[in-house]
Amino acid sequence: MAGTEGLGVISDLQCGGWSTTLLTSKGALHTVGVMDGLHSNQRRPPFVQPTKAELTALRFPSGFVQPQERYDEATAVQQFSAGRGHVRFIEHDTSGSGRVSGRGVVKKVVAGWNKSAALIEGSGIVVWEPLQREEDHVEAEDTALVLESVAVPKTSWRKTRSGRSTQPGDASLEDTVGEVLNFIVLEAVVLFNTSLGKLFVSQITWSDDDQSISEPLEILLTTSDDIDEAFATDVQGSFHNFAVFTRSGAVLTAHQDRIMDLLRNQNIDREIFKRIPALQHRDVISVAFGDYHFHALHSPGYITSYGTEPQACGALGLGGHGDPEGRLRGIRYQAMGGDGRLVPHAYTEGRRVWFEHEKQQWISFLTSGGASAEEAAERLRMAIGSPDITGQGEVSEWVEQEGRNWEEKFGLQDEDEDGLGAYFALSVTAAGWHSGALVLVNDDLAKKVAKACELPTAAKDVPSNTSGDDPDEAESSDSSSGPTEPNNVSLLTRALSTSYDYAQWFLGIGPYSHLSNTTAQNLPQPGVDRPPTFGYPQTAVRHPPTPVDYGASPREGVDYVWVNDHFPRLRLSDGREMPGEVDFSEWRYGRPVWDLEFQP
Repeated sequence: MAGTEGLGVISDLQCGGWSTTLLTSKGALHTVGVMDGLHSNQRRPPFVQPTKAELTALRFPSGFVQPQERYDEATAVQQFSAGRGHVRFIEHDTSGSGRVSGRGVVKKVVAGWNKSAALIEGSGIVVWEPLQREEDHVEAEDTALVLESVAVPKTSWRKTRSGRSTQPGDASLEDTVGEVLNFIVLEAVVLFNTSLGKLFVSQITWSDDDQSISEPLEILLTTSDDIDEAFATDVQGSFHNFAVFTRSGAVLTAHQDRIMDLLRNQNIDREIFKRIPALQHRDVISVAFGDYHFHALHSPGYITSYGTEPQACGALGLGGHGDPEGRLRGIRYQAMGGDGRLVPHAYTEGRRVWFEHEKQQWISFLTSGGASAEEAAERLRMAIGSPDITGQGEVSEWVEQEGRNWEEKFGLQDEDEDGLGAYFALSVTAAGWHSGALVLVNDDLAKKVAKACELPTAAKDVPSNTSGDDPDEAESSDSSSGPTEPNNVSLLTRALSTSYDYAQWFLGIGPYSHLSNTTAQNLPQPGVDRPPTFGYPQTAVRHPPTPVDYGASPREGVDYVWVNDHFPRLRLSDGREMPGEVDFSEWRYGRPVWDLEFQP
């Protein structure tokens, strides 16, 4: 994210419906985007909420100390939550101990989709509707007291450190409900888990005439006799989707509609939860949901992506924008809008978000056909352009394995002193059509990995001159003695050939690189003095791509170590063998046993 220099340590990052907000260690909030897109009018003044293209500090009304200007315990933010179009936060307590307790003390705030809520000692979970400030209202109205609020029944019980209940008049709650540990606010319900390992749901009814919340209904996680499998330890989610964590290490996902059926006593036999194979017992510590996509943060410091990114917006973090790189990661772009859905194979092991620039270059190189675009043309179509998902699913899984743990791949594991790798994800967030993450970067190790990916072109392509002849004369002799071309020329020809293949493929005719295609016979041969025009006027010469354009080289005179690697050739799980003349590719961690019956 641009503009974070000088802010100090970033302690939290959260996405809203149209914005991204971060919290600094000094207690200041900064946001980019627009807080509420429904109240953003960019066509004519006055702008209710103009879009912020750069990080902007959120300010208190005049008369308060601004946290971004200087630290003050009275206004420094301790914890915050971003909703669809609003932010809620808790300020530091004046004692400085962080252990204040007693009736009225706010323990946690949640900015839900269209409601806000807080866990308050003595009251339980309290829900209210955010104020809607119009352009003619003053900023002081942000501090107005909320007059209409409703408490979720049976959520107020809490045991103090002395062992005494905070609600002595209703001791039965200790055995029937327990103490609220965490809660979330979706569009129409409140979900919370308790110290008894139970999960409860209450429906929100909110209108001008009626503001109420139903009695909590317990949701059974499983019919199994396994106690740990049925014990809820956490609940996370937003908008329509949520996840429940169990003591056994399982992560159960569900949609709000399944809960509404339960509340209405409809389809009560319908399975509520899904068990995504890639999330079960995989050290998942948090899940962040957008409108149609979501991410899981795993304790080893990596993030996996699931769901759909609307209009190829890139929300999955795997490529996006409909490009071949996203397809090679397992995204299938569909319909006129180009919505990207992950192949079923991706839900067995997951698809990790990569932060290394070099991995993006490697993917670009593979989608250009690798070391021989002509030889790999048919395999490339099977992987990113065939209606059959088998080729794309399994090649994307092979790519996924090859993209893991490059510190070990390049023999740099001893350089990883803390064992966290070059990029270690601390948190993940998502909302709307976008996502974000707080990532700890080991700059020294990242630079070493980047350096290990490079190889001087001269050392690889130019033979040593041991005869004592003039180097220029030897080079001239080599270029005219046979069909062998310098590496940069052959790469250029391959890139051009691949681009023409794509064009022919989308038009439904034979590939340019096929020998039977007469146009292919007119492709430029190595050594031509000018780039091809192919239908363009001579005055509008099209510049051909260079190795830097498609991941073969970071800069002139240097190649990536994969410059001679071929596009993968696999033996598919259905018994087919991908065509080609190169050896079959090996699986780095073994070919998975996919659960293709799972429907996300």
